[in-house]
Amino acid sequence: MEIKKAHLNQGRRTRSLSWALTRALLPWTGLLWLATSIAVGWYMQHELEAQLDAGLMQSGERLLDLASHDARNHRLPSQRDGTLFREEVPHLHLGNAGPSVMFYQVVNERNELLLRSSDAPHSALPVPLRTGFATAQGLRIYTLAHPDMPMFIHVADTLEYRRAARNETLAGLLLPLLVLLPAYALLIRAITRRTLAPAGRLARELQQRDGRHLAPLPEQDLPSELQTIARSANHLLQRLADALDTERALAANAAHELRTPLATVRLHLQTALDQLPAGSAQAPLQQSLAALERLSRRCEKLLQLSRAESGAALAQERVNLGQLAAVVAQEFWAADARLLQRLQLVLPEHTDVWVRGDFDALAIALRNLVENAQRYAPAGPIVLEVCAPARCCVRDQGPGMAPAQIAQLLQRHQRGQAACGTASPDAHGVRVPGYGLGLSIVQTIAERQGGRLVLVSPPVGQTSGLEAVLKLAPAQ
Repeated sequence: MEIKKAHLNQGRRTRSLSWALTRALLPWTGLLWLATSIAVGWYMQHELEAQLDAGLMQSGERLLDLASHDARNHRLPSQRDGTLFREEVPHLHLGNAGPSVMFYQVVNERNELLLRSSDAPHSALPVPLRTGFATAQGLRIYTLAHPDMPMFIHVADTLEYRRAARNETLAGLLLPLLVLLPAYALLIRAITRRTLAPAGRLARELQQRDGRHLAPLPEQDLPSELQTIARSANHLLQRLADALDTERALAANAAHELRTPLATVRLHLQTALDQLPAGSAQAPLQQSLAALERLSRRCEKLLQLSRAESGAALAQERVNLGQLAAVVAQEFWAADARLLQRLQLVLPEHTDVWVRGDFDALAIALRNLVENAQRYAPAGPIVLEVCAPARCCVRDQGPGMAPAQIAQLLQRHQRGQAACGTASPDAHGVRVPGYGLGLSIVQTIAERQGGRLVLVSPPVGQTSGLEAVLKLAPAQ
């Protein structure tokens, strides 16, 4: 049980391979996207600066032509008429960035205002009067000198606008990352799960293998790496199957070969015991005879276990479960008169319970359940009950046991802790402990017949005892 719990806890802590790949790939994908966005943003910033500077140059050339045309027609202000500059109402826009992103000033050779846009500063910009770019007062300024006239134009836009344009560009690159990253994670998960589907099928096939199912793993439609694993696993499964077959054959052959010699020795001992006069001389012979009987029962259990595990010659026919229980009960009543009062048979009143299975194998299972109840509950009634639709229960009023002990009882060569203390005496008054095979045989037979064995302690409505429920496949 501790090993099983450790495996269960380990299974809860571990995650699937597709989740591990998704968790490993997603951060690197996000970092790569982020690095790409930063690089593209840096490139776009330089391109944007170049485009905006080109826009300032084109605007400056066009506006300077207009200003020179006004000067030739004497429409520009001058100090003679008492006006230093004239304000132009129109102003320039760049796209959707809002008003006043670009303005201009026309100045003379002394950097005095002659003309300006409505949103331009009222004083001339403090930049050198030569053609070129400059940065001052949070502005990007392009100054252009007229080739023939003492006239200069300052065309400028704000650095804040340029930062806003750069941030919008970066946001346009990074926002899809935040939106698409979860979708990309699901996409990676779906792709990895689809790609690793053969590994999942191989894992499920391995989980189905046990001591009763050692068929080779399928190697078709597997990647080359998984085919290597499947071939290695099949080699191990074949070796395990050979070892189990050898073990079962050895146990069955040994038990079978011992039956005749044991019966012969028992006959000789019984004959010698009958010929001896009553007295202390009979005690050693009685003990030897009891030991031989226990050994004979052990051989019989080994033969039953071997037959149950091999699954050989198990029929799949309709079996009347009530009739089967009655046959088993009659055997126990005939063998021990004390069980006439203890062993109670309860059958359905108005219906027959039909199951699918092998009559002899199911009879072995019921015998083992009754023997187990007789051994661990030497006093009190034992109830053998058949219930619809396909269930048979053996219930006693013994000491019972804890759930952890119940799980151990289903394993081979495991006995209850009260075995030696409460084991029922045999015909010679010797208390006979169990061999730890009875419930294992029942469980194996039930699984081979498409059913299962369930142990409950204490049974419903009782304060002590054990109930063994044999759930079988109902006959169609």
